[in-house]
Order: sequence, then C-alpha cells, then structure tokens
Amino acid sequence: MQSEPPRFPRRPRRLAGTVSRAAAVLALSLPGAFAGTPAAAPQAAREAPVIHFTASGPFAFASARITVDARLPEGARLGVTLTPPSGESRNLSLDRDGHRFSWTGQLDEAGVWRAEAAVSGAGPRETASATVALEEGAPACSVTVHAPGQPTHYLTAELVVDGCDAAAVTGEIATRYITVLRDGVRISALDATGRCERRFVLPGGGAYEATLTVTDDRGVTATCSSTDLDVAALYPRFWPIADLATGLYNSARADVAADVSGAAWLGGGGIGLTVPHDAAAETTNAVTVRAGGGFAHNFWLGSSLDLLITRQTPDGFLGAGAGLWGIGDTDILDGGVFGAAGFNLPGYTGAGRAQAFAELRLFARHISAPQDNFSGLVGLRLNFKPTHRLQAR
Repeated sequence: MQSEPPRFPRRPRRLAGTVSRAAAVLALSLPGAFAGTPAAAPQAAREAPVIHFTASGPFAFASARITVDARLPEGARLGVTLTPPSGESRNLSLDRDGHRFSWTGQLDEAGVWRAEAAVSGAGPRETASATVALEEGAPACSVTVHAPGQPTHYLTAELVVDGCDAAAVTGEIATRYITVLRDGVRISALDATGRCERRFVLPGGGAYEATLTVTDDRGVTATCSSTDLDVAALYPRFWPIADLATGLYNSARADVAADVSGAAWLGGGGIGLTVPHDAAAETTNAVTVRAGGGFAHNFWLGSSLDLLITRQTPDGFLGAGAGLWGIGDTDILDGGVFGAAGFNLPGYTGAGRAQAFAELRLFARHISAPQDNFSGLVGLRLNFKPTHRLQAR
C-alpha cells in the first residue's frame, strides 16, 4: 500500500493572513495619523506701508511732516524719498517710534512734491506714495514813482520812490530794496526796509527807472519796476561864487610916503555871479561879474568891481578880465586888466564846486611900470552851483 505524504498543519498560513490584514489596517490608518499631525506654520503676510504727507500751509517755504506706518519683518528695510518739483529725489533720515517713522522739514519750492515709502529686503517690494502741491505765494509788489512836473534846480528836483504798498501773501514783508537806473545804468541801490519811501536828488536829465525788490519772512521774493520816467535836463542858468584871497599889492601913489611905498600884503574877498554860455556842456565859456573888498597899505580899505571871461572845463577854468580898483578912493581909483586861472580841488562835492585860483592884475594908470603897479593873489573860489552827485534822504 502506497504511503501518503506527511500532512503539515495549516496554522502558519492562517498567521500569514493575519499579518497581511494587520499590515493593510496599518497602511490604511497611517494617512489618518499623518493628517492629524500639524504642518509647519507659513510666514506671516507683510503689510504695505501707509504714508502721510502734510504741509503747514499752501505756499512755498511751508514746514512739512511725513509719517510712515510700517511693520518690518526680520530682514526688511524701509526707505523714504522726497522729490521736489525741480526733479531730483533725496533719501530722508527718519525718526522711529515703534512702527511709525517720521520726518519734519521745509518745502522751499512751489509745485508738486512727492514722497514715496518702500519696504524691501524680505519678500516682494511694497511701496506707497503721497503728494503735496504748493503755490508760489509771492508778495504783492507795488512801486510808485513821483518826479517834478516842472524843471527846477538840482537841489530841489527830487525823485520819490514809494514802495509802501507792497504786501506779503502770508506773514510780513521782511526786506525792501530800491534800485534806481538812469539811462539803463544803476546809480543807486538803497535798503528801504525801515523807510518804504525814499527820495533821490536828480543828478540830471535822462530816462529813470526804479525797481523794488521785496522779500517776505518765508524768503519768497518779488520784483517790480516803474515805467521809464523821462526827466528833462536840469542845468543851472547861473550860479553864485565867493572868493577868498590873499597876496601882494603895489601901486605908485603920490600920497604914500617913500618909507612905506613898495609891495604890501593884501587880503580880501568878493562875491559874484557866473553865467555859462552852455549850461549843459562840461566845457563852455562863461562870464563872471564880481564885487570885492580888502585892505592893505597900513589898513587901507578898498573895493573893486570886475568882469571876467573864462573858459570852463571839467578840470577848472582859465580867463581874463578887466575892472575898477579902489572905488570910493580918488587917490587910487584906477582901472586894470588881469588874468586868472583855477583848478578843481580834490574831494569837492560836485564838479567844480571848490577851486583854488591865482590872479595877476596890472593897473592902467602906470601900466608902463608893471613892477610897481600890480596885485598878485592866490585864493579859494566856491561855486554855489547845484551838485551833480545823487543823494538819498
């Protein structure tokens, strides 16, 4: 009889099925287990900066404040730029108080100013911007010019420049300056801050223009000018003179003893009037009439009356004349001829206002003996003609 192969128990196969089922259950349960474990937290979202840009007023030179509210995560940085109307941006240095950054300064230009804040360095770049528009706000400039309606002498012909109506749009007028032009050339510039009306003595004829420049307390400037003002040439038709002189005098006199004859010291003065042929010309002919008096020969008192014709130049004068000597004293009454020359003194006020001069006279009665009949004088002449120098009062 054929023997049967040995039979093995089936328990191990049953165990293998149990392990398979356990593995399946474990596999099914693992996704649920991992799903229940918390994942790593994502990085917090960054907020965009908030910028505020304000000015203290609507005009240039207003004070301004820029504030930025920004939460900066680690590694982020904040930059704020300010761009004026003229165009070139600059970075601002900010003060920080927690999450608020601020800057305070002055806006010194009219137009639109732009402030921009940017957060960068940790994630996408975030920006915010704000603008402020400022007006120029220039002062209202006003100038009025008054001049003489009738030709008159220089010393009384005044040009009055009135800048009192200028006013600031905001604040006060801080400075006023007046500039006066004559025929396009500046002849004076004055500070009129304390006195808004200024007076000028006219130096002569020409086209005058006055310009007023005002600046308010913010530093904004405005300029205005008067219309050209034509002034007729103002030239004196005549001017007084005064002479003071000293020198030597000699005259052959029958009533003078021999021991006192000869040249003697002479001193005196005179007043007169000069009439120029062309008052407007620097070089012209002129006629002077002069009356004088003096003393000599042991306190002899005498007087004279002269007519002098001169050539006036920018540097002085040269001339000749004739006159009577010793008027009122029949013993010495005599005619004579003389020559005179003078030059302008340095430091004088006005052209030819003060001059040094010399004069030599020969007497007619004994003109053949001039060494015994002459007078020689040196002195100072004052010409009281109006000044040619511009003055402000």
